[in-house]
Amino acid sequence: MLTPGSSCRNAIESRHPLEVVSAQVELENLSTLFIDFALMPTTPFEEIIRLSAESGVEKSLDYLDHFFRRNKDFYKLFEVLKMKCRHRLGLALMYSSQPDDLSDDQQKELEDGLLDACREVGTLLIRSGNLQDGWMYLQPLADRNLTEKLIESVPVDENNIDDLIEISVSQGAAPAYGFGLLLRHYGTCNGITTFDTQVARFDRPIQKAMAEKLLHHLYQELMSNVRYGLEQTGGKVDEQATLGEVLELNPEMLSGGAHHIDTTHLASLMRIARVVSDPKDIRMALDLAEYGQKLIDDFKYEGSPPFENTYEDHLIYYRALLGIEVDAAVSHFEKKAQNVSTEEYGSVAIETLIEFLVRLGKQDKALEVCIDKLLGKLEPMGLAPSPFEIAQTERQRVRLMEFYRSQDDLLGFTASLLQDSSPQHELP
Repeated sequence: MLTPGSSCRNAIESRHPLEVVSAQVELENLSTLFIDFALMPTTPFEEIIRLSAESGVEKSLDYLDHFFRRNKDFYKLFEVLKMKCRHRLGLALMYSSQPDDLSDDQQKELEDGLLDACREVGTLLIRSGNLQDGWMYLQPLADRNLTEKLIESVPVDENNIDDLIEISVSQGAAPAYGFGLLLRHYGTCNGITTFDTQVARFDRPIQKAMAEKLLHHLYQELMSNVRYGLEQTGGKVDEQATLGEVLELNPEMLSGGAHHIDTTHLASLMRIARVVSDPKDIRMALDLAEYGQKLIDDFKYEGSPPFENTYEDHLIYYRALLGIEVDAAVSHFEKKAQNVSTEEYGSVAIETLIEFLVRLGKQDKALEVCIDKLLGKLEPMGLAPSPFEIAQTERQRVRLMEFYRSQDDLLGFTASLLQDSSPQHELP
């Protein structure tokens, strides 16, 4: 039977004496090499056996950590990270049916360690392209900033676009970013439908960010179509011109029922854009309202109170937010609040007026409307700031306290009294 070196020895015997000496050295090195391989573990299992015997639990877990990272087995890495966390606390590596006997500090350290493991594994999964599972591990953290950064760092392609939108918008991981993707890839119609079905779940800053994206998208879409239409008739549009400026220079462009965008989309955008607050965005919304107001009547769709005359009412609203004819606008929406049926439409017109007054900096008047027409009389719809948010000055808080005392409402009175010592929310 041949040994590892027997074939080498046969070859040596037929060589020149000088070659034999050299070959014998090679043979000795080769024999040593075989011995070294024999001493080395051949599987990870054997390496774990060696480490556990020579170095203990910590080194064994470190080996598993590196092994699963190298092999991108992030699910098993998560289990290893859990074991390392429990080992640091002197607990059994694996959970059992018996609860752990932990102090409050130990319990917090264990929970923090598990959250760290979720963060690490969730990040690795997202970066490896496994979006759904990565998001699952990140959810316990409730760290929107981290999640948004990770989602936004993923290169978008046709294979992951639907998952990105689903996780970002429908599951709430990065709503504004995902909504922007949806608009770019699936268009305005899908964007409006998604906004109307999803936005109520999100807080006001996210609603505002999503509305801004839809406003910018539709505005650019309309401007692109307007430029193309004018160029087709020999006209020319300054690339820096706003829609309002183009309308002023080309009053005939909407004659004879002409339009440059789906007019149902434009009507929907009027109400959606009401949450935006940046003056540049309000100016965009105003330009769109002016465009809509110049459409023929067949394309002017009736809105819901207090914006029944969709474009006319929104023109008044957006102009006032830009400081144009403010008093006339306040009177306009005061009449709406007085005339719109609360039996049919609830408090919508009243709350719209309150929110409008707050945005115009008329908190005193907004508080009086709230006290006279809403508190204790109608069920709020959540469209306007609460009276506690409106009452920011000492005089306003005293006024609110007087009202609640007159209503024998101890809870409202106390909330008004203590309002100054609690954190304040930013008004819309």
